[in-house]
Amino acid sequence: MLPNQGQLEYICEILNKSYDIPVSFLDSEGEIQFESFSTFILNPLLQSKGDFFDQLFNPDDSNEFPILRINSYLENFISVKLSDSSGFHGVIIMGPIIDSRLTEEMVEALLLDLKVPSNKKELVFNYYRELPNMNKMKIIYISLHLFYMLYQKQLQPEEVINRNRSINSTIVEIEDPNYNISKRRQEVRLHHDLLAEKKVFQCIIEGNKEKVLENWRTTNTQGEVGLLSRKSHVRHLKNLGISIITLVTRAAMEGGINHEMAYTLSDLYIQNIEELQTSKDVDQFIEFILGDFADRVKKKKQLSYSRPVNYCLNYIFNHLYDKINLDTLANNSGVHPNYLSSIFKKEVGITLRNYILKAKIEEAKTLMQFTDYSLLKISTLLNFYDQSYFTKTFKKFAEVTPNQYKNSLI
Repeated sequence: MLPNQGQLEYICEILNKSYDIPVSFLDSEGEIQFESFSTFILNPLLQSKGDFFDQLFNPDDSNEFPILRINSYLENFISVKLSDSSGFHGVIIMGPIIDSRLTEEMVEALLLDLKVPSNKKELVFNYYRELPNMNKMKIIYISLHLFYMLYQKQLQPEEVINRNRSINSTIVEIEDPNYNISKRRQEVRLHHDLLAEKKVFQCIIEGNKEKVLENWRTTNTQGEVGLLSRKSHVRHLKNLGISIITLVTRAAMEGGINHEMAYTLSDLYIQNIEELQTSKDVDQFIEFILGDFADRVKKKKQLSYSRPVNYCLNYIFNHLYDKINLDTLANNSGVHPNYLSSIFKKEVGITLRNYILKAKIEEAKTLMQFTDYSLLKISTLLNFYDQSYFTKTFKKFAEVTPNQYKNSLI
């Protein structure tokens, strides 16, 4: 059962106070019934608040997931349609929110794209400075919060991302790389923090699409991206995309993709990114590239092993923080433990036990790089029964002690 009018007003107020984002409830005719915000500043490039809501109100939206929109001014909005068996009752809209990657230099390039008159530039700059500022994953989690408050249904971030991509996507389909071997490749340097890059590209190497997209949305705001075009925000994003393509191509090769195939994909991606016309399309295409490379790496890895071994690899990847034993893996993969041990060693080249321990140590190294967790907490999280055993195992696979490794990161 949907909330009543009083409950909707309460939800709007709570969300506004929690996130300091304007929240509005529009009825089935698109008329404002309730608004909650500390301050509301109309985009100076719009004529009226009606123009503002006209671009967001759509009775044909799905009510099965929150809708995420970004307009030509790079303002982000969350909307959830209110409908049940009795019909359409309206929509709750949160926003505008500005993506935290948008620097003042980027705003200036955006204004050139939009051909904003010089007498309005200062107004627009002030407007962007006042908007709530957060990364895309934060926006997605806020949308999950709103949706749950209205429908009491649990959704996962990846589901929201995929459902929104399916309704918003204008990605250019790339041609089959097998028929488009190109002789040129472009080298462009990406100005991100090294550890933030490594976290994203490690997910490409592992073939983990869900994590690569989540880490991209979260970590691409850490450190500063150099401005890659002074005259156009779209051109800046295209250049950034080309930089990312270059780096993920190398990560995909490390993950097992054939070199010639990876280079060919790289060239085709660059050719297609040049065909895009808006910032939103370029942003979406960058995410498509990251996901596509991760998918290709995953498929390549899976083709190399039998079904029971693939099951084990996937299970271990998803349960590194749990206790993993041979009997559990054998029961779930449908084979005898002795047989599983034998084919795992034959196909992977390492015993199942050592593979699990090695994977846990690699995860421990990642935690040392990207968190401030103590070694005791890391060993406990990864289910080592004492720190002495953790240290012994770490040195076996990393050839240094945990303290030595941690000190090498400073």
